[in-house]
Amino acid sequence: MSENRTDYLLDINSVLGPELVKKLPRFAINFLKRRIHQDEINDCIMKAEHYKGAEFFDEALKYVNITFRIRGEENLDPEKRYLFVCNHPIGGPEALIIGSVLKRIYGDGFMVPVNHLIANLKPLREFFVPVKVFSSRQSRDIGEQIADMFRSDKQVLVFPAGLCARKIKGKVTEMPWKKMFVTQAKRYERDVVPMHISGFNSKRFFFFTKLSMFLKLKFNIGMLFLVDELFNKRGEEFVITIGKPVPYTTFDKSRTDIQWAAEMKDMVQKLSEGNGCLPNM
Repeated sequence: MSENRTDYLLDINSVLGPELVKKLPRFAINFLKRRIHQDEINDCIMKAEHYKGAEFFDEALKYVNITFRIRGEENLDPEKRYLFVCNHPIGGPEALIIGSVLKRIYGDGFMVPVNHLIANLKPLREFFVPVKVFSSRQSRDIGEQIADMFRSDKQVLVFPAGLCARKIKGKVTEMPWKKMFVTQAKRYERDVVPMHISGFNSKRFFFFTKLSMFLKLKFNIGMLFLVDELFNKRGEEFVITIGKPVPYTTFDKSRTDIQWAAEMKDMVQKLSEGNGCLPNM
């Protein structure tokens, strides 16, 4: 690394900001450090310090001992500019796996909008555009970065649900997809590639998510355990299925953008058929 190696380390104090750090007691900050596995993530960063750019995705997967199989890679044209859309079952593993897949096909030529915490993984920051998960308002600077991302020649990956899957009436359910990717696909003339990745979070995550909803909290307590979910997937193999690209011209006025988004969500779910993974809990 050309920069000081400590510049790349994850620091919960930097994520929270000085004002919030002053308000929170030390035990609360230490609790958050443990929940996001700050020491383990930084250990991974230090051990993989010689791996730059997209190579870090592979090293991170090795560190947590997660493997994957790919189906449908032949559907992609390495020369075309796509907008990839994927389900969001867990949080961390799918981002690392898809990053590894795109790296293999497109090198460093891809970008992903992510939440503020993920954006602070500095070895991967060149691939990330930060967005506010809990607010519909984005700063003008972030809005321009997102527009630049879609205008660029790089591949773009989005998780249209925005949030990880929830457990509703005993079934793990993907949240409704936002229409943004349909709007941007038409505006920037990007064909859309549907992708599905296997897996689901633990009962603990679903419990705290349901508790947050019951208490009508703006913040989902379950998100504190998302990094736990990543490390708890050690030794598991995932299946990622790549569907055939959908031309952006498909999204005509016969349906609204939100209806097209729902149709693409259904298409992604169908990609899971035959992947050999267990059904929903």
